[in-house]
Amino acid sequence: MNEESTGMSIARSIVVRGMAVLAKVVLAMAVLATALPSAAQMPDKPKKITVLTNYAFFGRHAPLFTGVDKGYFREAGFDVQILPTTGSGFVNTAIDGNKADFALTDASVLVQSIAKGAKIQAFGVYLDISANGLASLQPIPSPESLLGRKIAAALTDSSRIVVPIIYNMKHLDASKLEWQAADPGTYFSLLLSGRVDVIAAAMDADRPALSKAAASQNKQVHFGAFADWGYDVFGIFLVTQAARIAAHPEEVKAFAAAVVKSVKYAIANPDEAARIMAEKNSTFNPEIVAAQWKASATAMQTDYVRKHGYGIATLDRLQRTISLARTALKIETELQPDQLFAQGLIAP
Repeated sequence: MNEESTGMSIARSIVVRGMAVLAKVVLAMAVLATALPSAAQMPDKPKKITVLTNYAFFGRHAPLFTGVDKGYFREAGFDVQILPTTGSGFVNTAIDGNKADFALTDASVLVQSIAKGAKIQAFGVYLDISANGLASLQPIPSPESLLGRKIAAALTDSSRIVVPIIYNMKHLDASKLEWQAADPGTYFSLLLSGRVDVIAAAMDADRPALSKAAASQNKQVHFGAFADWGYDVFGIFLVTQAARIAAHPEEVKAFAAAVVKSVKYAIANPDEAARIMAEKNSTFNPEIVAAQWKASATAMQTDYVRKHGYGIATLDRLQRTISLARTALKIETELQPDQLFAQGLIAP
């Protein structure tokens, strides 16, 4: 074989091998093309939404940050911005005015807002029971144990309304309670200095930080939860515009599912959830956030939730929440459970 023939043979060999490789590449691309959706099938760009918390950020809101970090909301089709607020009244006004898309709000305040005409509606239960109660350096196992003790609470603090309702339910005389008006910013110092015996507090927002401050003085904090004393109302709801629920129920379902997934992950991984939240808020102490979140998680894992499923609201419990809220907030307008809560949008 001459040199030219040899060269042609080598060239043909290279071409054959090249064509074989090309064929494999084309085949692989064809397989990949069938495995991936076409441009027309690709999901739409995640929808930008704003989610409001029911107050300033603290451990109770760790699941929302966890859901963003883990991509649960993006998988559901949302690009979420989480914003803090000054309270549930602000939240309800913002949602009613279409200034935000979804929010967490106090169940009793939602009853009040809807009774006043707000076109908003709950679709899931975030916190099953109220986290509110009273804190003391001495045990307060029952409502009766408050008698003879000085209770610090702002004139607008909900405890001034809730405790008398509990007393009325138990046929006790609320006029015998001794209240002292105080600014919430002074509650801790008043209690730790012994100037009052009891302060209004939340078991998740306040108790961890108060316990840490008390421990530095070799003191122990005791907590009396209103929920344990018979104040059986839902705690925190997931809420949106009533019009959104009517027009876009699938969107609401998708958001609710992402929240449920986020909550369950945060409950299973509390320290990680706290770390994620603290990383997004540099002034936060991960240890305090974790303690707050663990306290919130207990209010999500009640006997009621174990029976009915996380996020679910039964008609009888909704009616009781409406009834107690109307009494507490002196609401004259009657409200039906279906006005307060849209069923079928959250799966436990």
